[in-house]
Amino acid sequence: MDTKSSIKPIFFLDRTHGRRTSKLLASVGISVVLHHKWFLDEAPDPEWIAKCGQQNWVILTGDKSIETVPENRQAVIDCACKVFFFDDSNSLPEEWAAAVIVGRIRVFDLIENNNGPFFVTISKFARGHISGARFAGSGGPKPIAVSVTEETQAAPSAQVQPPPLTLAKYGQFELWPKK
Repeated sequence: MDTKSSIKPIFFLDRTHGRRTSKLLASVGISVVLHHKWFLDEAPDPEWIAKCGQQNWVILTGDKSIETVPENRQAVIDCACKVFFFDDSNSLPEEWAAAVIVGRIRVFDLIENNNGPFFVTISKFARGHISGARFAGSGGPKPIAVSVTEETQAAPSAQVQPPPLTLAKYGQFELWPKK
């Protein structure tokens, strides 16, 4: 996949995410339009959704009612909008900006290769962009601590617990150590 997209989408940040997120996105060259620059805070959602459709702005929001409230959903459908949701509205703007920035190649690909209307959810918990550990020497996963439950404590002493899992060598796990 190319690291550069041929498109330059303009993202509309509604009133749930605004100034700090937009500054962070703009700092890496992502174009942003803010709700408060065009609309009053009380503007009905279908009104600004229609403007996004007319201007071909991509909606970036944490407001799930855009998809679930019938008149909002219908406005998205009528205007063929492309809507990206943050999966929560309680996180820091820096977390959401980071999620968009790290995922921008995929986001731009979805925008470029799909007609609206559509809805996409962006999660801030992305693991795909960080590889797994490649252990060297004596490195490896930390041993898993096995907690002893009350039930096990009450069991007769004749019951033998297996030893914990161990790492035998790079990439190969032994379920039980060899005797």
